[in-house]
Amino acid sequence: MAASSPLPWMLINLLFACLAIGIGFVAGAFFFGGKKRPGDDDQGNAQEVALEKRLALERALLATGQLHDIATGVASDVGKHSRCVEQISRDLRAAEDAHGVVDQSIVTTALTRIVSANDMLQKKLEKAEKQIKAQAAEIAIHESEARTDSLTSLANRRAFDDELKRRFAEWERKQTPFCLVILDVDHFKNFNDTHGHQAGDEVLKRVAAAMRKSTRTMDIPCRYGGEEFAIVLPATSLHDAMALSERVRTEIEGGVLEHEGKNLKVTASIGVAQISQGDDAKRILRRADDALYISKDEGRNRGYVNIEGECYAVLDRMAQEKEKKEKAAEKPAVGHLLDQLPSRTVFVNQLMQRVAESQRSGTPLSVLVVGLDGAGEIQANYGENASRCLLDSVAQFLISTLREMDTVCMLAADRFGVLLPNTTAADAEVIARRANSALSLCAVPVGDQNLTLDARFTYTTVQELETATQLLSRAESALADVTDQDEPLLV
Repeated sequence: MAASSPLPWMLINLLFACLAIGIGFVAGAFFFGGKKRPGDDDQGNAQEVALEKRLALERALLATGQLHDIATGVASDVGKHSRCVEQISRDLRAAEDAHGVVDQSIVTTALTRIVSANDMLQKKLEKAEKQIKAQAAEIAIHESEARTDSLTSLANRRAFDDELKRRFAEWERKQTPFCLVILDVDHFKNFNDTHGHQAGDEVLKRVAAAMRKSTRTMDIPCRYGGEEFAIVLPATSLHDAMALSERVRTEIEGGVLEHEGKNLKVTASIGVAQISQGDDAKRILRRADDALYISKDEGRNRGYVNIEGECYAVLDRMAQEKEKKEKAAEKPAVGHLLDQLPSRTVFVNQLMQRVAESQRSGTPLSVLVVGLDGAGEIQANYGENASRCLLDSVAQFLISTLREMDTVCMLAADRFGVLLPNTTAADAEVIARRANSALSLCAVPVGDQNLTLDARFTYTTVQELETATQLLSRAESALADVTDQDEPLLV
């Protein structure tokens, strides 16, 4: 007879792999649960941490034991099935006559026994599969609970530490900026002593709710320890981080807790920092903490931001930035538009943020590169002033065809770059054709001549795991491959 199918044995291997995962989870629960956390020095916190560790370990051991029982049971069932099939095979060989022929009735009986054995094994395997899925879901729940604060349902300190390390690693690899917000509930110990721990717990829940309401989907709000909270802000400028921290602070300040016939309110002090050169995960945390303590020293219910070691009031800093923007808007435009465009370095930094956001959220992102033929010859023949006037006109024509959210930069003396957020390749092609039509009309009179430049267009979208530098390099390198100036090239 043919050998039995290897499928049951593959299932057994899968079962024991699940068992190994369960054992790994137990080891992780033991290792991480045994780590001492900052802020757990007081006896109450130490007892709570020890209890959480013991419960997590007991749950993980129970789940692992159940997986072991399932694997052992299936191994036994497959063994019985194998022995049954082997016995049927022996019976058939024993029933052969001198010519090797077996009576048809004996064969029919053997096939019936095999079908019955297979059906029985199939039912047991289906039952085991359901049990495995249930145990896998239970282990996933335990793992989630190990990274979630039980009171507020925010990410806990362990999840915060992991996220901070992940963002710092991304900063080291791609220079993707991120910010950190630390906040502390003001006079929380006095509040607890006055109104009781039940009211204190409710306050912590309200603070967590205010954080969730005021943050974005990509942000990671955490309960850092006790009455201290933190928010990791991926791919975020310092200006946006300050604005978000102020939203959180005012949301907490405006909340009212009704407790035993009283309307209770709390406030929070906040520290903000952005990753910078020379920082590591510990240093940015320390800088945010320094800003937090300045907020407390200055009267609480306020935020301070740490910029290269110096702390400034968040509201003052935001007011100064607003004033600068308003003054800049009031100034009459002087000089060339080229002077107002972002530099290549600034453009690449903006592109880094957009690439990180696109790869994290899946939003489309495109880049358009415009190459100008003859720019060098015009400068050589007509002088720098004529060349800059012509390039300035090109920039104006180009910008007139774009949207407000698009960003134009002069990448080189004969090249412009355009950042197109939330733009698919098809939409980028439409924009490229529109810009090409506009630039065909661009001319600058010099004497009795009209100076013009021929433009070539390439456009592309960000690919998975691609960096901003790689994306821009692809688009620029492809300019040499453009053969028809009327046809933008997709790369």
